[in-house]
Amino acid sequence: MPEAHLGRTPEALVHLEAASTLAARAGDAFAEANALIVLAMAQASLGGLEEAAHSCERAVDLARQISDRRMERLATQHLARHQADAGHWHQALATATHALAFEHRPGTTDIPHILLLAIKEKHCSDSENRPRASPSSTSPAREAESAGYDDGALRALTALLRASANPEVQARYDAALTRLTTPT
Repeated sequence: MPEAHLGRTPEALVHLEAASTLAARAGDAFAEANALIVLAMAQASLGGLEEAAHSCERAVDLARQISDRRMERLATQHLARHQADAGHWHQALATATHALAFEHRPGTTDIPHILLLAIKEKHCSDSENRPRASPSSTSPAREAESAGYDDGALRALTALLRASANPEVQARYDAALTRLTTPT
């Protein structure tokens, strides 16, 4: 089991930094981008949201250099998430909007797409310069729920709850939170 899952994130951080450095030395941009994305998750979990965003920006650049659209999309999705978590809503919205332009295959479970829609919706509900999200605009939440992606559902439902204290949305939020926090 990875060290981060065992509550040893600081140890994992050291290994992930080494992995990205070794991949760079080896000239393996794909492996370096992948390591940077995982490094960013560890950095964010330790409160280093700015560092996490920087790691994802580097991963996006690497993915573009090797023309790997899938890796670029993944890195962009993580970048938007870290920007949103840091409260940089205008940046997160721009990043999420850019990432949503990547190919989306309707009818498939697309967790990055769900997350990006949730970030975009949350920005709309939090920004003073944008209209508030409508409680009826539940597509990211519904997509996440139907995919069994409770973390994404929580993010999308949080945005909806900020727009309106809808009891049905609150019940869905509570159910997703219970599923996410109940040990299996």
